[in-house]
Amino acid sequence: MQNKFFIAVLSATIAIASISSCKKDDHNHNASDTEKPVITLNEPVMNDTISLAASSGEVHIDLAVSDNDKLHDVAINVTNGSTNIFTKSAHVDAKTYTFHDHIMPMGITGVTALTLKIDASDHNSNADSKTVTFYVKP
Repeated sequence: MQNKFFIAVLSATIAIASISSCKKDDHNHNASDTEKPVITLNEPVMNDTISLAASSGEVHIDLAVSDNDKLHDVAINVTNGSTNIFTKSAHVDAKTYTFHDHIMPMGITGVTALTLKIDASDHNSNADSKTVTFYVKP
């Protein structure tokens, strides 16, 4: 009897979760929206060189993303070659998203190229990305 009750509760939970999960068709958005999100990166800028000694070991990341309708997802990644050193993903259900944070790259012994990539999409699958390479030094 407990097994049947558990299975019934589990089935109901799965059904509710799948009904309430975010899908493009679940939202009342402007179907004629064809505009990509706009990514504005304030810091760091392309080819910037950041002295970790002068910045307390931190790299400042400051950006804003906007959309004419509503944003859906924003992903922020910083990599050192193929090694991911920072990731932030946000499910956004608004016209604007701002991000301001400081990351602390570890193990930097010389001038090192890092890549910051921002991906943004709206509820109508319009997407854009921005990638910058910047350098950090001890």
